[in-house]
Formats: sequence, C-alpha cells, structure tokens
Amino acid sequence: MPLSNPKAWQRHWHAVFDEALGPDGPEPEDMPDDIDTDFRLQFELWDLNAAARERVFSVFPRHGDMLARIQTHQAAPRRAIGPDEATRLLRDGLGLLKGMGIEAPDAATTVEVIDDSKTTLLKAFATAESPFVYLHDQLGEMALQETGDAGKDAYHFLVEPLYRLAASYPVLHWILWPLCATPGAVDPTEASYRLWQGGWSPGWQEDRLFIFDRRKEFGLA
Repeated sequence: MPLSNPKAWQRHWHAVFDEALGPDGPEPEDMPDDIDTDFRLQFELWDLNAAARERVFSVFPRHGDMLARIQTHQAAPRRAIGPDEATRLLRDGLGLLKGMGIEAPDAATTVEVIDDSKTTLLKAFATAESPFVYLHDQLGEMALQETGDAGKDAYHFLVEPLYRLAASYPVLHWILWPLCATPGAVDPTEASYRLWQGGWSPGWQEDRLFIFDRRKEFGLA
C-alpha cells in the first residue's frame, strides 16, 4: 500500500502537470507550503488527459477504483428521475445508514417535495443540511480504518480537486468511497450520488425531510 506523504504527492502532481500541460498549459508555479491553498492542484487536474490523470492518482491507495468511478461519472449521461423514485432513493439510503450503525434521520419520516416555485434553493437550505451529514463527517475516519494513514490523507488531499469535477459533494464522496471500504462492500454514498445525478438535493431540518427539485437547473427537465 502506498505510504502517506502529502508533500511528495504535491510535488508529484506538479511534475505531472509541468510535463503533461507543457507550454500550452498555464505557466508552472511555485508550490505553496500549504497544500490547501495550492490552486493548481484543485483546477489543473481536469486539464489532464486520461493517461496523465492516471499518473497523478497512482500515488494513492485504491487509485484504480477511484479512477474507474471518475470515468463512469464522466461517461454516463445524467437521467432525470421523478419525485417518487427520488423519495425511495432517500429512504433506502437512510435505512442503509441505520443498518451500518451511522446516525441518520428516520427513513419513515414524511418527505416533502419542493421546488423553486415554493422557495429558492438558498432559502431551503439556509437552516437545513444533508440527511447524510453524519456519514460525510465519518468518511475520513473510515478511510483511516480501511486504507490507513495514506487513505485518510489521500481523502483530504483529493476533496478540493474532486469537488471541481462537478461542484458537487455527492459526486466527490462517491468517487472517494473506495478509500473507505473493502471492494464490493455496500456503498452508502450511492443514494446521495444518484439523487444528484437525477436532479435532486435532499435536505434535513430537525424532524423534517425534503427533496429539492433541481432538474430544471441541471437541464434535465
């Protein structure tokens, strides 16, 4: 299993960027000491071709599984799903979390369907959060348990670059899941990912569950 060395990973990524993007890419930049402020890592990943992207990922545990998920996401067209299917996905996902011993809202709670004819997305989530929030909070530690320090550090190293793929936390959590569990294990990030792909964002506020219809925003309506 690869060793944990985020600074070495940073140098490796910059070296691949310099070689792969060449004079047609952005001018090479000095590496910031703080990896979290290294915007080159965050943005240039998606300028790489598949071969170069495989090279930057090669330093991480389970890199092949994560790359396969990236390829699947990029190749699969999004498909709108209706409110009944979205509600079922949400309930099934919450039930799965309960079965795994992860805190989650009661899957039997009434699920309200809302859209921008009732309120804005910003207002809907002003005091609400994802019903999968406790899972998300545990993913880094799950990576530590499954793939060691290298897995946990890879998880945190990749969060910002992967967020730039779709500006979506459901997408990045789904891509990073291979760091967190044995291959073939049931995947609790799947429900949130499929909701996003189908044009919905789930929300949770105290005893209230809702799904916000974003199909029109995503060009799926």
